[in-house]
Amino acid sequence: MGEIKLAAKPKLLVKLLSSDTAAAEPTVDKPLELTVAPGETITARVRVERNGFKGRVSFGNADSGRNLPHGVYVDNIGLNGLLIVEGQDERTFFITAAAVVPETTRMFHLRATAEGNQTSWPVILHVRRKDALASQSQ
Repeated sequence: MGEIKLAAKPKLLVKLLSSDTAAAEPTVDKPLELTVAPGETITARVRVERNGFKGRVSFGNADSGRNLPHGVYVDNIGLNGLLIVEGQDERTFFITAAAVVPETTRMFHLRATAEGNQTSWPVILHVRRKDALASQSQ
């Protein structure tokens, strides 16, 4: 094994955040958790920290959400896919669960195609029926 060295700070860092701008940023100890009901769409935000990187940051097209459950997908991405253009650091995006998706919990992430395929921290996604969500809140 060779000498272990600390790598330079990456030129691009990717974060997945709640659509609620007042919510605390996720940490290693408390990851972001999102809940979607079958047949519904929720929003989330992706933010990039640019450490000298000035180009476009693409997260892909139909494969934008990595490891999403079958029937859950990143929606309304347009022709160019989920993209943060030059001069911007954040974008709201949509996650849709088809009506037939069973209840499940799964971790997913986003992967940028720029600067060495940087990925976000994993996010915990819960798919829960509306009646199950209503009974939990009572």
